[in-house]
Amino acid sequence: MQTNIQIHSLANVDLEELSTLYNLSYQNYYVSINLSLDQFRGKLKMEDINLNFSIGASIDGKLVGFLLYGIRDYNNIKTAYIGGTGVCPEHRGKKITQQMLDFSFPKLKEQNIKNIFLEVNTKNDFAINAYEACGFEKTRTLNSYKGIPILVVNPLHEIVEFSDLDLITSENFWDIKPTWKNDIQSVKNIIEDCQINGIYEDGILVAYKIINKNNTRIYQFGVHHDYRNRYLASILFSDLKNKEIKMINVDEREISTNDFIQSMGLELYDKQYEMKKEL
Repeated sequence: MQTNIQIHSLANVDLEELSTLYNLSYQNYYVSINLSLDQFRGKLKMEDINLNFSIGASIDGKLVGFLLYGIRDYNNIKTAYIGGTGVCPEHRGKKITQQMLDFSFPKLKEQNIKNIFLEVNTKNDFAINAYEACGFEKTRTLNSYKGIPILVVNPLHEIVEFSDLDLITSENFWDIKPTWKNDIQSVKNIIEDCQINGIYEDGILVAYKIINKNNTRIYQFGVHHDYRNRYLASILFSDLKNKEIKMINVDEREISTNDFIQSMGLELYDKQYEMKKEL
């Protein structure tokens, strides 16, 4: 018997129902995810998830699938980001994700959205093949780390808190732009949950890190291009030497960054591909 699947906007979705389905969909994923309702709300806020553009799938009035879209200017281009997609286990194999994607593309085009980004576990061949069939291409490989930093450096500089995010410029600190989740806009969206620390020399910000105060996840850290190879990154993390921290979506091409993270004793626990589709 053919199942009647309805594809629709999530504009009027019950958030608790959506949160429950989100957790169910990722229950046995490569990295298990289980968010409280408040944590789920925080995810939507941080990633600019817009439920008016997000897509759901229902069978007999019950939500069985979701496709979460964040919308913002990214690299000065109006861009969508898939912050999560899932189908409840008993309805998998019915190409529901494919239907939600196909339903969404024309609606995104109508809003002059040019690019769509997503992240997918490198081991998830089924999902990767499905995304490639929809026109997505791999753009980079992302590493995720966790652990308690092992540091032997003595802090020779004072680590201070600051709040002016405009001091963190790509020209001074970044070799490669952060992913959507780690972007400055994502930090601004949850700034009340973040602590921003820096090291100054002669009034110049020479190193910084942005950390979530609630779960010690590091969103960004960097050392000014003109002040590298002086152990400033090690000093920057010296106040976290007894705390378990996590970093996700570290670009694999940033060899020195990955080497430094591993030198602190953090464990590589996950790898993802960033994928992109042009509309």
